[in-house]
Amino acid sequence: MGAAARRVGSRVVDDIALSFDALAHRFRGPRQPPRAGHLQICHTRHEHDRVYAENVCEYFRQIGVECKVFEFEVPGRWPGLRRCLTAETIGVLGFNAQLDHCRIGRKDFIAAAALRDVPVIHWILDHPSARWQQFTHATAANSRFLFVSEFAAQYFRRYCLPGARTASTASVGPNWRSRIAALSREEFFARERACLIPLGLKRIGGTMADARARLALVDPGLRAAVGEAIERARHDLAGPLEAHLVAALARAGCELSGADFHRCFQIVDDTVQIERRSQIFAVAARFPVVIQTDIAPPVPAPETVAIISTDAHTIGMAATAERMKSCRAVLSANYANDLVHDRTQNGLNAGCAAIVEDTPAHRRLFVHGRNALLFRYDDDSLAEALDLVCHRPQRAYEIAQAGFALRDDPALRFGGFENILKLARA
Repeated sequence: MGAAARRVGSRVVDDIALSFDALAHRFRGPRQPPRAGHLQICHTRHEHDRVYAENVCEYFRQIGVECKVFEFEVPGRWPGLRRCLTAETIGVLGFNAQLDHCRIGRKDFIAAAALRDVPVIHWILDHPSARWQQFTHATAANSRFLFVSEFAAQYFRRYCLPGARTASTASVGPNWRSRIAALSREEFFARERACLIPLGLKRIGGTMADARARLALVDPGLRAAVGEAIERARHDLAGPLEAHLVAALARAGCELSGADFHRCFQIVDDTVQIERRSQIFAVAARFPVVIQTDIAPPVPAPETVAIISTDAHTIGMAATAERMKSCRAVLSANYANDLVHDRTQNGLNAGCAAIVEDTPAHRRLFVHGRNALLFRYDDDSLAEALDLVCHRPQRAYEIAQAGFALRDDPALRFGGFENILKLARA
């Protein structure tokens, strides 16, 4: 039998099986969560997805729940997905909109899962203003949504899909590659680099030039409101940034909803996040640190002391987690003010001094100068933090040691991961 015939035959088998599922579904009552079962993770063969899946599997092993992983090249028709929809499947977890674009036979995966009464959870790893437009089949009835920020979940419920079942974690979790067994003074002082700064300058919507080009296409009256929101959001490290757009639109007498609101907020968010990272790079360039990024930052060459790398192999997620073990500090910035980035968690895992934004979320976990260094964008705190980790290694070690003691704190290690299981069984 040829390959084409086998594909047709497999599709027919899938369609027949799903037809029986549809018939049986009419006579079944509500699905009862199994006493025991496994979480199914489905994702593309991408390094980032594999790291996320590893973190989830590690957490579920700790609580005694089995995880199974199914990988595919790109979202599409994959007959193997049907094996993910068994009676023992607690739920299926996918990343962003990948499962929304998968199919079994002629039926989309989400509909097929609904026929089997298997919950589908979409873990939206970026801000929903940039990701929601990628969904085509997900509804409040057939899907559940997970976020790495409660601010992002609130945005989703208000502006994307009111009534949806949502939950949030604090981040995507730390990865085993960054973990060291113990932190000694001698090993810390022997590390090659003072500080690692792994931050990208390109967002889902593109570069700063792309954000400016999109802003230029906005109606002049609306453009002024978007510009005002950018100015007010630039230094806000406390609340959800869309509040600035809502307030600016109200002052301008403009009303936006749906795709138009997402489009304008994405311009605000992209601009603010890229400007913040550019500011970090401008300050950090004066110090002997390592900057990893996707686009070389425009820092003055004569003043640059930092090592700047844009090499794809060097800046990969797995390689970065491993590399943290050779650095005395790690600096991170977040897209939402209420999340704790995995760069911070991996830095603690590796025994690094954490340099993080001065947000309420970080202040609940850290004390500045004791177990982390907090910085803002409207003062000299970033330069002061970099000066400490670069030129005062003993103080950096004391801060790293205190942070290292927190790495297994449930609020940090896999904060909120219990909500994955709760969401599946809701």
